Amino acid sequence: MILPSSQVPTAYRQIVARARGSPACTTYLFVAPDVDALCAARLLSALLKTDDVAHQTVPVGSWAQLAQEAQQLRDEDIRNLVLVNLGATADLYALFGPGDPSSGQGGLDFPPSCMIHVVDSHRPVALANLFTRSDYARAVFDPRRVRALGAAGGGAGAAARARLAPLPEEELCVVVWDEVREKAIEGDDGGEVEDPWKRERQAFEELEPYPVSDSDDSDDSDDSDDEPEQDEDDDDEDSQGTRRKRRRTDSPKPLSRDQRRAYRAQLAKYESKGSSYGQSVACMMYLLAEGLGRADIDSVWLAILGLTHQLTNSLIDLAGYESLQSLYATEVARLSSSAAALEAGNVSVAHASTSERDRSIRPSDELRFCLFRHWNLYDSMYHSAYLGGRMKLWTLEGRKKLSGLLAKMGLSLSESSETYAHMSSDLKASLFPMLSEQRAAYGLWDLTYPSFVRKSGWRVDLSAADCVEALGAMLEAATGVRLDFSSAVDGRRALVGGDGPVVAGGAGQHSAATQHGGREEWAAGIRSWVAKGGVGGATGEGDNKENRNPDGTVRSGGDGDDALTDKEKRARRDRDETEARRQNFWYAWDALDPEDTSLLRKALPLSMALHRAVISQGSFLFDKQAIRMFRSYRLAMLKEGPDLAVFQHPATLLRLAHWLVDSIRALLEHHAGAGAATGAASGAAKNLPLVLAALNEQSDKFLVVGVVPADEFGDVRRNRFGRAFEEAAIRSRAKAQQRYFDASVVEVRRDDFDKFLKDLSMG
Repeated sequence: MILPSSQVPTAYRQIVARARGSPACTTYLFVAPDVDALCAARLLSALLKTDDVAHQTVPVGSWAQLAQEAQQLRDEDIRNLVLVNLGATADLYALFGPGDPSSGQGGLDFPPSCMIHVVDSHRPVALANLFTRSDYARAVFDPRRVRALGAAGGGAGAAARARLAPLPEEELCVVVWDEVREKAIEGDDGGEVEDPWKRERQAFEELEPYPVSDSDDSDDSDDSDDEPEQDEDDDDEDSQGTRRKRRRTDSPKPLSRDQRRAYRAQLAKYESKGSSYGQSVACMMYLLAEGLGRADIDSVWLAILGLTHQLTNSLIDLAGYESLQSLYATEVARLSSSAAALEAGNVSVAHASTSERDRSIRPSDELRFCLFRHWNLYDSMYHSAYLGGRMKLWTLEGRKKLSGLLAKMGLSLSESSETYAHMSSDLKASLFPMLSEQRAAYGLWDLTYPSFVRKSGWRVDLSAADCVEALGAMLEAATGVRLDFSSAVDGRRALVGGDGPVVAGGAGQHSAATQHGGREEWAAGIRSWVAKGGVGGATGEGDNKENRNPDGTVRSGGDGDDALTDKEKRARRDRDETEARRQNFWYAWDALDPEDTSLLRKALPLSMALHRAVISQGSFLFDKQAIRMFRSYRLAMLKEGPDLAVFQHPATLLRLAHWLVDSIRALLEHHAGAGAATGAASGAAKNLPLVLAALNEQSDKFLVVGVVPADEFGDVRRNRFGRAFEEAAIRSRAKAQQRYFDASVVEVRRDDFDKFLKDLSMG
């Protein structure tokens, strides 16, 4: 069933009450490995600890791992299972219930005492999770029961509780936490609030007695256009439930063929909308904390990180982000004790920390530069996805344009090579005004966006975007993958002239490569990360990083591989990958400690290395003109290169895909503007969706992601690649698998990839 946002505190109290009915651990949190889910899980875990609820957090990265982890719990006394940012898009009754033995689709058959809570921002939500009837869940969350149980003691409260009917027998039920809706949808009469799921609910419930296998083309005895008799509408929630139950038990008049077609068309329309994202799950957890009266400055910071993750990963549009950011600014001001938290600043107006233990949050206008507080200015601008597309920084002309921008700002090469912490105070103070003066000349109208920074005593501030970048890098590459650190200080990307081979410190190379601790400083940090096994673990050489377990021990490999069968090799690869990503999750979990940011700061060089890999690979694709154009999409493939293994993580491959679509959109806008200026005929190429595939040589599969570009910067469109991938796999009979919770990510066997693409259509 779907639970309105106003009843989320009731759902939490149910979790606490059900957990206290057993001395053992009966509450489990299954958490997706992304920054939003990580922050939400930290928030929920803190609430449960406050209420002395024993619980276990389990990172889950794929559908197969979800089934595997759940299989281990099916015989346990599990009463609460909370799915954080996963599960909403699948029929959880089919997965966790007994399944359908007649069709050979068996479920996990979880005990009836288990209540599954789904807190997920993925859309669309499977309608079975929303509307499958559960008498027990409806009774538990009946508003009258909730009011009676929450009433104060005394005659009236006792009388109300005495009138409550006993609860039905426990049964496995799925409860989906609905997001907060800003505006109520009013009906035509101007007073009644319309159910946002009204059409889907009606279609689902009317079709429930009719299996999908029923043919609508056969001449049935019910081939009548008469509508089944409807009971009079009743606004009472229980009356609606009674009416639906009466329809089943009183054998209502069957639906006609046309009615079934209409209802199935309604459901098909809902499912074909494409993937999108709703409210951040960290935001939902913060609203829960606020509803319980436990909101504090740490919880609002976690909510800010979840929202920033959605923005920086193009999951929500800029308008939606800004509306929530303004609400968080109000919350920060309400929860802060510092007057500076009430003032919106920018990089040039930075309020100094008040003490070594200052952990306050300050609103700030953030530059769309990459980690500029922790990098040198040139590299942070060069690795900015926003500047990269608009200035074509993968070309020699683009790099000259970047150097020209710095010159117009009055910055010498040596000054732009200094890390932000070492820049003079006057330069920091004038940075924002100087950039603002150059916006019009370079078309950088969206150079800033409203955000927040958090103080860390006397150390350099960490912005929300900095934290999201560091946490994302840890989740993607803290262990289990090799990054090409040998080229971390090369000067190829920083050349301002010449096409010959690059020599460190040679002519034409930007001085950030050799001076003022610029590239050398962060490259040394990267090597230090690898030498320490990621996060201060076991020591080891960086070249052997991908062959190390997260605990620092060396994996068996090399010569031993020859003695294993292909099945055993696949099993070991999957086991190593799962274990590495599990350890990455706990590194990121520990990095969210509000009192100690050391681990988070250690991950900043790792994030820089990932950005370097993304920019390097994207520049290579543009330089070699390796992006092919088909009728309904563009295609780019990664088959070789030192960083190929890095792009085996879906999040990293999506980073590159978003960088490519942003750059392509900027190129198309430039060509359209140039054509309009010269009076040329309008024949601009379409901004088509992008398919990006990376070859995994070990598994002999392609990891494929699909991204749908928006027409304007800051907009986000629904992603219909999930359905397109599924249909292409069926038509081509290719061996493809949607392993991950993002439907726009699929794995395709190498031998089947060509025929998979042949049948892929976004029309």
